[in-house]
Amino acid sequence: MTLLEFNNLFKSKLIARIDKNELDEFFFWLIDHFCNCSRMDYILNSSTKIPKTQEQNLKNSIDSLLNEMPIQYVIGETNFMNLIFKLNNSVLIPRPETEELVRWIINDEHTNKNILDIGTGSGCIAVSLSKNLNNCKVTGWDISEDIIKIANHNATLNNVTVEFELSDITKPKLVDNKYDVIVSNPPYVTIKEKKFISNNVKFFEPYTALFVEDDDPLYFYKKIFDFSNTNLKPNGFLYLEINENFSKEVIKLLKDKGFYDIKLKNDFRSKNRMIKAVKK
Repeated sequence: MTLLEFNNLFKSKLIARIDKNELDEFFFWLIDHFCNCSRMDYILNSSTKIPKTQEQNLKNSIDSLLNEMPIQYVIGETNFMNLIFKLNNSVLIPRPETEELVRWIINDEHTNKNILDIGTGSGCIAVSLSKNLNNCKVTGWDISEDIIKIANHNATLNNVTVEFELSDITKPKLVDNKYDVIVSNPPYVTIKEKKFISNNVKFFEPYTALFVEDDDPLYFYKKIFDFSNTNLKPNGFLYLEINENFSKEVIKLLKDKGFYDIKLKNDFRSKNRMIKAVKK
């Protein structure tokens, strides 16, 4: 099979399921990943024969996409902050709005800071901060060895040093040194909102990293604020990604917990998605 023949097969199988522009992007992601063939290589050499092993991988990818697996899990990686992050379905796929949160922290020009990322997942936040901030010690917490292994791999892949540790914010361990900055993108989608979530998210991304019970939608924020009250330095910064439907409630909770200079920021879709606060 040639590259052109695979392109025709790929589109004939998936055109009814995936938008054409997105399908074009997926095709180029796949041939780049499995065949080391760039968009320009394809334009110049679409008649190139695909080796049998690569051909099978590409055909398997069609089946995976037909089953609604996200393309990032199909190829096992994604781009975030112009860095490559390896992924599997133990960790969330990093989102553009999380990239906006990271850019906010970077633009605040923290230097020589002790930073904690709670619920680090792939390590996308922690690794990106370590890559872009000067002389900061960055730590990432998550709840399983498998997740920590992925995050460590991504730190090595992107040539940064991050201390990834097993810790659950619902029962956090004692820390020796307080933090200057704490950041988190905790679970914040309520169960009743699940019906609005696409199948490729619901059925493939880790449930525990996405969803929170309807009767306590701020559960993880309460745990983070309690921990921060004890372990964030005076005038330390807290950065959070939030559910747009609970921005007022998160702000009230922050005020009740003694935080000040609270700033709410919209994402690129004009949704209330990020909050920054300072500890007294």
